[in-house]
Amino acid sequence: MHKVLQRLRSSDAGMSLLEVLVAMMIFAIVSLGVLQSLTTVLTVTRDNRARIVAANLASQEIDLARDAGDVFTLGDDSYVKTLNGDDFTVTRSTQWVDSENTGASCGTGGGTLQYKQINIEVSWTNMRTGTEPVRFDTLLAPNDRINDPGLGTILVSVTGGSGAGAAGVSVTATRASPANGAQNLTVAPPATDAQGCTYILKVAPGNYDVSVSRSGYISDDGQSTVPSQLTQVQAGTASSVSFNYDDSADFDVNYVSNPVPSDVQIPRDMTTSFSSSYGVHLSDSTNSSLTRDIDLFPWRSGYVGYAGTYIPKPESATSTEPYCASRNPQDWDDIAVDGVTYSSPVPEAVAAEPGGNAEMTVPMGLVAVSGLAGRALRATAVAPTVAPATVNGDPGCTTGEQLVISSIRSDTTHIALPYGTWELERWNGLGGWVPLSSGSLVSLLLGTSTPSSGIVTVDPRVAP
Repeated sequence: MHKVLQRLRSSDAGMSLLEVLVAMMIFAIVSLGVLQSLTTVLTVTRDNRARIVAANLASQEIDLARDAGDVFTLGDDSYVKTLNGDDFTVTRSTQWVDSENTGASCGTGGGTLQYKQINIEVSWTNMRTGTEPVRFDTLLAPNDRINDPGLGTILVSVTGGSGAGAAGVSVTATRASPANGAQNLTVAPPATDAQGCTYILKVAPGNYDVSVSRSGYISDDGQSTVPSQLTQVQAGTASSVSFNYDDSADFDVNYVSNPVPSDVQIPRDMTTSFSSSYGVHLSDSTNSSLTRDIDLFPWRSGYVGYAGTYIPKPESATSTEPYCASRNPQDWDDIAVDGVTYSSPVPEAVAAEPGGNAEMTVPMGLVAVSGLAGRALRATAVAPTVAPATVNGDPGCTTGEQLVISSIRSDTTHIALPYGTWELERWNGLGGWVPLSSGSLVSLLLGTSTPSSGIVTVDPRVAP
């Protein structure tokens, strides 16, 4: 043994390279484990500290909400506060709940207001994956500050095209006729808040006309002056009124798809239909320009424009209500002619932001006419029971819509018409209209039927 130890002491061979590498690897693995543990501990500690701060901020917001002097001015809010190097986002959400235990924007669900539900959420930067924000909830139900037993409240909600509340809208409430006890307001209602809400408090029971206004704004039916809404106020309860009202969107509408012949004319009095997910809005015209500037309500889903008056078919096959489905290309079925399938193009909805601008093309069919310079031309929508509408797949129009071009500019010109089947007539100069002869119809630039007796089909279906 002594000899072995002496040999080791005298040996200068040292450790091999393999032994050094193995030792370094073991040290690195142990170090990484220790480092990972330290990092996790530090992250958890930092996150716990941030959660404590967030809980304190949420508790503070709850105390401030409970101490609000006017429950009606307590609305949604959000702000960022920096503490200990972290940015904390504090978000307050509010909602009225009525006697029916239902919640609605601005409390406009109807019934007596019971309480206001307050939700506080606090999040922070560098939150750990899977960490939830701090959330506190509370209810405010000081009945003496919500409902006056002898007076009433009018809740007004104004919603924009995006579905969010429209702020800064002026609201008025005047005595209706009959008033039934209503009194003129002594104080003007405040403008709508960030949620699009305003509250008219301590109102004498009776009937009131409530209206809204703001420069540049428009209603969902295209009116800048919104008709007032009648509401009945009862003692100790809240009545509600809702409006769709927002900064108008400007649509630059171009008629007739490219290329446009230089001599094309469109009817002066032609209505344009703007279809959205909320229905069809009709825009009348008093000019024959190929471009029009039209203000529309800025629905986020946008609009599809159709020339003419579009009225969808009734769901019931036995309904006698008038309709005009021809104007919508999507209502035309595909058709096969000589082995070629013709289909309608799929229009895309065009949207614009509130106060913004967008361009839209409204396609129309073109018919060439000749020998009518200086004459007036009238087009009358043909019912689907009249040939050739019975055989060409026209979805039909029963409204008898009429369009007039007061004076044809040249001997040969193109007339732009909405899609559908039309009877064309010219003014005879003697106080009457006569059918346009087939010789006056030079050609159809778009259509699937041969013109005869002044009846022509303007067809949206095109070959692929």
